[in-house]
Amino acid sequence: MDVIRRARATDIEALVRLFGASGEQLTATLRELMNTPHVTLVVAEDDNGIVGTAQLTVLRGLSWDGAARGLLEGIRASRRGVTSALLSWGINEARRRSCTRVHLDSGLTRGDLREFYARFGFEHSYEGFTRAL
Repeated sequence: MDVIRRARATDIEALVRLFGASGEQLTATLRELMNTPHVTLVVAEDDNGIVGTAQLTVLRGLSWDGAARGLLEGIRASRRGVTSALLSWGINEARRRSCTRVHLDSGLTRGDLREFYARFGFEHSYEGFTRAL
């Protein structure tokens, strides 16, 4: 991987392929995210093109005394070294943007990911609730 940079509209087709989606809805979502001020969508790129992506959303709310927190999600990569680089980018960018914590939105079904994320200092800290609408 050569560089992590902010995603551009010209990256959308490659991002849709990276997610393995067919997609009008994903395309529309990517365009919206690229134009949302508190969201940073990045791509990892090498000589072969886009090899990964991540999204950092900076949130403020009433929790944690109104402190900013980052939500890191949507990490997709063609190989683990890219995933590591994207996680490091997300942590550093959240810190740079004065977040006091960063949450990682990831499924709980893969035990190997828990160990992988733990190497970056993430702890399994809570179970949440979700409701489909």
